[in-house]
Amino acid sequence: MPDNAPTPLKPRLAISIDQARAITGRLAPHSSVVGATELRGGEISAIFEITLADASSYILKIYPASMAWKMAKEVHVLDLLRGISTPVPRILVADDTRSVIDLHFVLMNKLDGLVLGSHEAELPDAELFAIYAEMGASLREINDITLDSFGYIGPNGVWTPHATNRNYMSSQFERKLTEFGERAGDPALAERLRVGIAARRHLLDGAVVPRLCHYDLHAGNVLVTASRAPLLSGIVDFENATAGDPLMSNRTKSRRTH
Repeated sequence: MPDNAPTPLKPRLAISIDQARAITGRLAPHSSVVGATELRGGEISAIFEITLADASSYILKIYPASMAWKMAKEVHVLDLLRGISTPVPRILVADDTRSVIDLHFVLMNKLDGLVLGSHEAELPDAELFAIYAEMGASLREINDITLDSFGYIGPNGVWTPHATNRNYMSSQFERKLTEFGERAGDPALAERLRVGIAARRHLLDGAVVPRLCHYDLHAGNVLVTASRAPLLSGIVDFENATAGDPLMSNRTKSRRTH
């Protein structure tokens, strides 16, 4: 079960021009690759920008061997998102053959824009509010996509499906409290938490339909235009997506500190 797996280190590797050319050649056989630069960000996957001589770019995302299933998940989730108006990455190549590099990877189009997390602190409150309002509207559109059951999404749909939100969240609470005990957490505190959860468990029944949730939407996964009054230009990184209650599981947050 992926929720219980320790977080692996993302791959540490360099991509040569020849490797980048072999990857992009599947899309543009006669294109000339001039660079492959690793980008910051990504706690699990290694992410590179492959630049061509005509100044166009692709994004290469490489998955650690222990998380190869994440590639299939990302392909699956982005396929669900094909019809939304907010720009999200498109999978151009998904390779699990390990013939070019010894890991699974996807090649995606590069979305225009700047990472909001790098510029958030510079923006006036009114402009930042407008961007977060756009993010909220995009989340509503994402949440309009429904699934057959509640639970964490795997390579081909919900992994360990639950019929209700109460069942899903109860299993998650219990898993986390068990882990808390295994890490020498205070048993009395764990019991108080269990009692509190049990007393309020009926609130979980408010979510009847399992909806697609990004589950990691923060300023580091949001792109904005480089204009004077920035606008939302894209959302990335859907590898933690779940089917659940959008009220709880989109985890939208601002990194700005006051």
